[in-house]
Amino acid sequence: MYYQRLVGACAALIFLASWAIAQGRASSAVEELVQIALDRNQDYLALKERVTEAQALARQAGRRPSPTLEVEAGIGAIAGSPGETEYSAGYFQTIETGGKRQKRLAVAEKGVLLAQAELQERERELTFDVKVRAIAVLSQELKLTSIRSVLTANQDSYRLTTQRVRLGDATPLEEQLLLAEVNRTQALIISTDAARQAAVVELGRVIGMPSAQPLTLNNDFNPDQREPRLDELQAYALQHRPDLQILKLLDEQALAETALADAEGRPDVTASARYTRSSSRFDQFGLSETGAIVPLRDADNIVTFGLSIPLFTKNRAQPAIDAAKARQDHQTLRHEYLVRAIPQEVEAAYRRWIGAKRSLELMRTGVVELSQRSLTVIQEAYRLGNLRLLDVLNEQRRLADLQVSLIDAQADAARALAELERTIGGNLP
Repeated sequence: MYYQRLVGACAALIFLASWAIAQGRASSAVEELVQIALDRNQDYLALKERVTEAQALARQAGRRPSPTLEVEAGIGAIAGSPGETEYSAGYFQTIETGGKRQKRLAVAEKGVLLAQAELQERERELTFDVKVRAIAVLSQELKLTSIRSVLTANQDSYRLTTQRVRLGDATPLEEQLLLAEVNRTQALIISTDAARQAAVVELGRVIGMPSAQPLTLNNDFNPDQREPRLDELQAYALQHRPDLQILKLLDEQALAETALADAEGRPDVTASARYTRSSSRFDQFGLSETGAIVPLRDADNIVTFGLSIPLFTKNRAQPAIDAAKARQDHQTLRHEYLVRAIPQEVEAAYRRWIGAKRSLELMRTGVVELSQRSLTVIQEAYRLGNLRLLDVLNEQRRLADLQVSLIDAQADAARALAELERTIGGNLP
C-alpha cells in the first residue's frame, strides 16, 4: 500500500507540473493583476497626471500675449500748478515675431507625446514586474503542493512502518529513518510557505493591493507557444519599444527647442494706441462767445499711435541656441545607440527563452519521468528484499528534488518569456 501511495503521489506531481507547463500564454488571472496594477499603482498614476500636466502646458503655450491697458491721471495742483490736469488711456499689444507661438506649440506638443511615451514605458516595466512576481508566487505554490504531496505519502508510510515495527515485521531503524524524512519534509514546507507568503506580499505591493487582502492565483501560468523568428522580434521591438520612442521624441523636442531659441533671438514688436485729454486754466481773463468775461482755459484731445521695438542683437539668444543644439546632439546620440542596442537585447532575451524552453522540455521528459520509473524499480527491489529502505528514501528524495527543479525550470521559462516581451515592448506577435 505504501508503494502504491508513493507512486501515486509522484505521478500526481508529474501530472501537476505537466499540466501547468502545457498551458498557453500568460493566464487571464495574471493579465487581470496587470490591469489592477495599472489602476492602483501610484507611480503609474503619477505619470498619468504628468500627461494631464503636459496637455495643460500645451494649451498654455498656444496663448497669445495678453494686451495691456494703461490709465493715467495728472493733477498739477500737487506740484503747484492748480490749473493743469491731464487724463490718458493707452492700449498696448505685443506682436510676436519669428513664429514664436507656433514654435512654442511645437515644443509643447512634443512634451505631450513624450509624457505619453513615458507612461507607456512605465506600463511596460510595470507589466514585466507584475508578471515576474506572479511567476514567483505560482512557482512557490507549485512547490508547496509538490512537497505536501510527498509529505502525505511519507506520513502514510511512517504510520504503516510504525505498525509493522509493533508486529515485528520491520526494524526500529526504518521507523526512525521515515520519521526523519517526515520532519525534513515538514521543515521544507515551512520554508517554502514563508517564501510564498513573501512573494505574495511583494506582488501585492507592486499591484497596489493591501497586504491584509487575500491574493490567490490559478496555477496556470507558463508559456508554451510558437517560436517567432528573431528578425521579426527585432523589427517589432524597433517599432514598439517605448524607450526608443522617448529618445526619438526627445530628439525632435530638442530640434523644436533649437528653432524656438532661434526665434527668441528676434525682438517682438509692441503696438500701442493712446488717448490723452489735457486741460489748462490761466489767471488771465477773456471774452466768451456771448461776450462775457471768463477765465481763460485750454483743452486738448490727442490720439497717438506707437510702435515699440526692443534693441538687441541675435547674439543675445545665442547661448540658449547653443544649449538647445547640444541637447539635440545628446538625444540623437542616445537614440542611435539604442537603435543599435535593441536588436542585441532582443537576441539575448530570445536565446535565453529558447534555451529555457528546451531545458524545461528535457527536464520534464528526460529527467523527472525517468527518475519516477527508477523509483518504481527501486521500490519493487526493496519489496523483494534486494535493497534497503535507505535506498528507497534516497531515490524518493532525489525525485522530489527533481520535481522542484522542474518547477524552477518552468518558472525560468516563464520569466524568460516575460523578459523577451519586455525587451520587444509587448506580447509576442
